[in-house]
Amino acid sequence: MTELVTIGWLTIDDIVQGNVVQRDVLGGGALYSAVGARIWNDSVGVHSVTGRRHLDLVRADIEGFGLDSRGIETIDGNGLQLWLLHENDRDKQQIPKLSSSTAAEMDEGRGSLPDFYANARGFHIAPQGPTSSLANAVHLAGLPGRPAVTLDLLSDGYIDASLYRDLTFLHHLSAFLPSESEILRIWRPDDLEAWVRAQATEHGCTIAVKLGERGSFVCVPGERRLVRVPAFPARVVDTTGAGDSYCGGFLAGLAEGRPPEVCAAMGTVAASYVVEACGALRTVRPTPEDRAARLAHVMSRLVSTDL
Repeated sequence: MTELVTIGWLTIDDIVQGNVVQRDVLGGGALYSAVGARIWNDSVGVHSVTGRRHLDLVRADIEGFGLDSRGIETIDGNGLQLWLLHENDRDKQQIPKLSSSTAAEMDEGRGSLPDFYANARGFHIAPQGPTSSLANAVHLAGLPGRPAVTLDLLSDGYIDASLYRDLTFLHHLSAFLPSESEILRIWRPDDLEAWVRAQATEHGCTIAVKLGERGSFVCVPGERRLVRVPAFPARVVDTTGAGDSYCGGFLAGLAEGRPPEVCAAMGTVAASYVVEACGALRTVRPTPEDRAARLAHVMSRLVSTDL
């Protein structure tokens, strides 16, 4: 049985950093979150879609990293192709290429969750179209065995992020894992921390907010505190996929029954390995000892704040 499954988009990216261009790098939220989960768990599958002509290579590369690729479907066309433009060490933007399939084609082509993944202990809904994200949340919450279900959202300009504004979808999740910038862009709260605590309590859902280089914070339903989790001091090469890999590490902890602050620390550790490489599948798979040392470093620096 595959224990953890990520659901979302695979992309084929051209990465532009200064005068350097790397062509046809396999990426996407489904892959980066699977890599983050794979840091902690040896049994991780990917449910996604790629262009028909890329399938054999994509599956071979993903399987070479130790991930289960059986859940990757195909569509006509090229799949999702992006330019990743790094404007500086921190800021970047992604732009669909003219030859790319559309977001709607990616979500429609992926199809239903394969039966061989239905008994997984945990699922992460990686960035995809909002309609698809919310439908997946409902479906996964109804699976037998009550698996852990986490969700990260997409708020890029080419999708309708207003569909997320009604937060009743949180009832279907074990944890919601947005970034600070996404919350501010979609819901525009006056007080971010108070808003997060109110939503976690109202909807009975743990919320972990990603803060980039400042780490993250976690709010558990009913608790009048936030736990702040620092970033690990990694040797940063490329921040692409850091947030997605955080989600994969978080899911790995949640599926094991770990407390939310430990899950967040595991997410931080997963992201620390991903940012030390350029490209999801170039991430180093650490030894258990090295992984544990990074986790201990992060856990020793947690800060709990009363609200």
